[in-house]
Amino acid sequence: MGIEQFIERWTHSDYPPESVSLSDLEAAERELGVRLPTQYRDAIVRAGAPRPTIALLDSIVDNDLGLHDVSDFLSPAELVKMTFAARGAGMPQELIAFAIDCMGNMFCFDAVKLQTNASDQQAIWFFDHDFCTVEQEAPDFGAWIDRFCDVEPSAGAMDDDDD
Repeated sequence: MGIEQFIERWTHSDYPPESVSLSDLEAAERELGVRLPTQYRDAIVRAGAPRPTIALLDSIVDNDLGLHDVSDFLSPAELVKMTFAARGAGMPQELIAFAIDCMGNMFCFDAVKLQTNASDQQAIWFFDHDFCTVEQEAPDFGAWIDRFCDVEPSAGAMDDDDD
């Protein structure tokens, strides 16, 4: 599985992923002072930043799954801007946002762990901006994206996607 399957299942062909260049990603990393996990870097540069349709959220709700939806992947410039803005609004300083859910909560990497651990096994964290809470979502980017690939599209969600 992986980001390509996520894109095939949860995006619309009229709205392809936003292309991400390695140089733009490296510029964001310099500004943030970290190197992002290789799994994430390779996927985003190869496939782009997906813009999922509402079908993913609908399928999560219709199937009564205990998942936070992902509604947008941040471009490198958005990643920097949203991370600094969220830190100013209560997000822990060590978190770096790379995607958001439908409510504006953020999926993040831990910058401290990125600086101290060369392993690509970097957990994905979820920052809830309403309650200023943080919880681990997945052990790494691959496992996180695969969770969404495992969601079965609901009939209602697929009808919404055709509109």
